[in-house]
Amino acid sequence: MRVGICDDDAIWCRKAEKIIYSYAAQTETELEVICFTTSEKLNSYDGYPLDMLFMDIVLENEEGKNGIDIVTAVNKKWKDCQIVYLTNYLFYATEVYHTEHVFFALKEQFEERIGGIFGKVFHQLAQTREKLVYSVIGGKEVSLAPADILYFERSGRITNIITVYGTYSIWDKLSVLTEGLPTLDFVRCHNSYIVYLPAVREMLPDVFLMNDGREVTISRSYRKIAKAAFMKWAVTQMS
Repeated sequence: MRVGICDDDAIWCRKAEKIIYSYAAQTETELEVICFTTSEKLNSYDGYPLDMLFMDIVLENEEGKNGIDIVTAVNKKWKDCQIVYLTNYLFYATEVYHTEHVFFALKEQFEERIGGIFGKVFHQLAQTREKLVYSVIGGKEVSLAPADILYFERSGRITNIITVYGTYSIWDKLSVLTEGLPTLDFVRCHNSYIVYLPAVREMLPDVFLMNDGREVTISRSYRKIAKAAFMKWAVTQMS
């Protein structure tokens, strides 16, 4: 696992590196830490993609840039890189939501929160690396990470897998599919729908509003189950 730290404070970089390696030793996690004291050094890095990046927000030696601007580029460069914002300033907590990230923490809390940070990152990485294999109607196999899926829709005798890449049709019933899905991230919300909760923007009484603007119906009989699952998932996203 390759972990980056981007911070213009060299002293803090060394402190954070020490904390991370200490956590790795205690949990027997194999990782490599790479420090970047400028965005130029991060941009010019040509090694293996970073799995995780601890990003400072206020960078004194950057002209007109902050850590949020830099992460926008990192999101495009390394799609699966998990971003953790570390800062001394709490008021940036709302600004970071313009970028893809998994955690926001104050530097003074870093050491005490590192277990929770890595736990959340490992969960997110599992969503991109775990593969679900389905036999598509027509004879081919499709391999999907949970994060590729938006929802499943049962239509007649066919189940459509609605993904970020397009739609795949399979014969499997929703009751069978549910058994093979991560229980924290997927919930059946209707006789005809299973939804991937990280792709949900908002839950209303009768519908899930998806990040891409689509709507997935929540039936009355599944409403309590769907709400409980959504709240349980939402708690894991709180930093």
